[in-house]
Amino acid sequence: MKETKEWFANWFDTDEYHTLYGHRDSKEAEDFVNRIIKKFLLTPCKILDAGCGAGRHVHSWASRGFDATGFDLSPNSVNLARAKSVELNVPNAQFEVLDLRNLHITNKWESEFNIVTNLFTSFGYFPVESDHKDVVRGFSFALKAGGMLVLDYINQKYSEKRLVPSEIQIKNDIAFNIKREIKDGFFTKSITYNLPGEKAQTHTELVKAWSPDGLSKLLSSEGLQVKSFFGDYNLNEYHEDSPRMILIAEKK
Repeated sequence: MKETKEWFANWFDTDEYHTLYGHRDSKEAEDFVNRIIKKFLLTPCKILDAGCGAGRHVHSWASRGFDATGFDLSPNSVNLARAKSVELNVPNAQFEVLDLRNLHITNKWESEFNIVTNLFTSFGYFPVESDHKDVVRGFSFALKAGGMLVLDYINQKYSEKRLVPSEIQIKNDIAFNIKREIKDGFFTKSITYNLPGEKAQTHTELVKAWSPDGLSKLLSSEGLQVKSFFGDYNLNEYHEDSPRMILIAEKK
């Protein structure tokens, strides 16, 4: 079982991570969930959000009557998600702390869910290829036969064309110095900031540059057949210049 303090474990569990990415709001999640429900004519069932963060999508599913479970590696994010569940009064939203790579070796959730989601590029963080296979194996493990995977990822070509090498973003009086590059098949994003009275801190995000074909082959190797691609959160048709790469796959 993976037990680690890799970059994502450290960075995602900081307050500064939530400060930098705090623009992600619940309405965005609700709109996307509504579009998925409408597109695939979904009725309430069991859904698992793998890498759920602070639980925006889980809360959206639960508020619509779905039996929704989310897990994340970050205890801080899971605590935020649980607190929000109480605030929203959605007891059918459940959360646990778990590494994506360990889903397939848990003693629960085997063939339990009708839908598994992995959203907002909550995947592709690992320099070791076998770790990516373990994650996808976990998706397949948790799905019932005929169940649906919704995988939302960056679009490689779009991101390459629009890469901003450096910028400074100021959030809550914190200046985040951000540098980006593509190196060894990964998009890297180095984030440096200072807190009052502390030394500068740097976190480097690492996301694999998957092509549609490469990601499809990885899913297929674990019994997940890609049925369709979408290019944005409005579920428009995918093309090379789409901002996102959203795959819909079925467990064979």
